[in-house]
Amino acid sequence: MRGWVLVVMLLAPGWAFGQAQGNASAQQFAAVMQNPGHRQAVLADAAATPAWAALGCRTATYAEAPEVAVYAPLKFDALGAPVAGEWREGVVASGCGQRMQLNVLTEVTGPSTLASGALQPGATIADPVLQNVAQAYAVRAAGGLPAGCKNAFVANTAFLGFAGAPNGLPQGEITAPWREDWVLDFCGGLKVVKLQFTPGVEGISLSVLGVR
Repeated sequence: MRGWVLVVMLLAPGWAFGQAQGNASAQQFAAVMQNPGHRQAVLADAAATPAWAALGCRTATYAEAPEVAVYAPLKFDALGAPVAGEWREGVVASGCGQRMQLNVLTEVTGPSTLASGALQPGATIADPVLQNVAQAYAVRAAGGLPAGCKNAFVANTAFLGFAGAPNGLPQGEITAPWREDWVLDFCGGLKVVKLQFTPGVEGISLSVLGVR
């Protein structure tokens, strides 16, 4: 798993986020985050998250969540155009008696060119690559897709806390094992899979602690 830094996004001049910004200033990163086109794309991707879209809530409202996970530092060219970077930002969706944490990944794919897409909902701290692996583990642990089910998705994730001591990996990476619940929706039937993520020098290993 790539090392990453969880930061708090204040969206105001003077915001500092340590080594996560590459050669970007706080003002430059905030400007990218608040660009109207980017905000529109993030909200659209969040709303399209399968777990939320399945609710069909036409009166939903969306609010920015303060946490941002930076996977690759944001960098700018001499003219101030973003040329590299990858991060996750949160959106809180509310409506129709429901409230859900949604997550969107954005990557700088070229000068001033951003590509975004929905990640898994909820409070998982797994990075995008690890999320794909965890989803496959969870589905397999839950017995696989039921016969004839064509509408399956991750309904939610919950970070349950760290479950061990740090293991001496380089600074800037998650070094302690942690546990999460992954809620799967198989055509309306819910399965909750408890996963343990254990960092090591060769990557993250996953184990299933239970299914209910």
